[in-house]
Amino acid sequence: MNNYSREQRKAARQSAILEAVAVEEIPTQNDLVRALRRRGVEATQVSVSRDIAELGLVKAGGVYRPAPTEGGPLDPELPLRTSVRRVLPAGSHLTVVRCDAGTAPRVGLVLDGLALPGLVGTLAGDDTVFVASDSAAAQKTLIGFLESRMAHNP
Repeated sequence: MNNYSREQRKAARQSAILEAVAVEEIPTQNDLVRALRRRGVEATQVSVSRDIAELGLVKAGGVYRPAPTEGGPLDPELPLRTSVRRVLPAGSHLTVVRCDAGTAPRVGLVLDGLALPGLVGTLAGDDTVFVASDSAAAQKTLIGFLESRMAHNP
């Protein structure tokens, strides 16, 4: 038995769903359940069906895809806005980013993809991302950047 709350497991499952549909062609809910299992996430078809509706996934070309937002393509910073819970300095060049369970890999990928000035690299576990910066000033900028995106998180 794990120590994660129902909400944390749901957030991790939904993050894994978004990752799966971003990198695989998934035509059915049962295929999505199998894709989650390959990622170490157990789910039933019923829970996946609810998640699909909550996430607003659509079928396009016979496979599940995230629905485009009104403003155009998906918000590339969405994992930063929805999954990051705490940002803490650990020395002058290392930042610890605490995330919902199972979402750290996606948060790390987003940070790497943004190519922020001074960000050297990331290392992600299940719910924590370590971010290396090339200077204390870059770390301060990174922390401000992340905190501005997580302002609405509890």
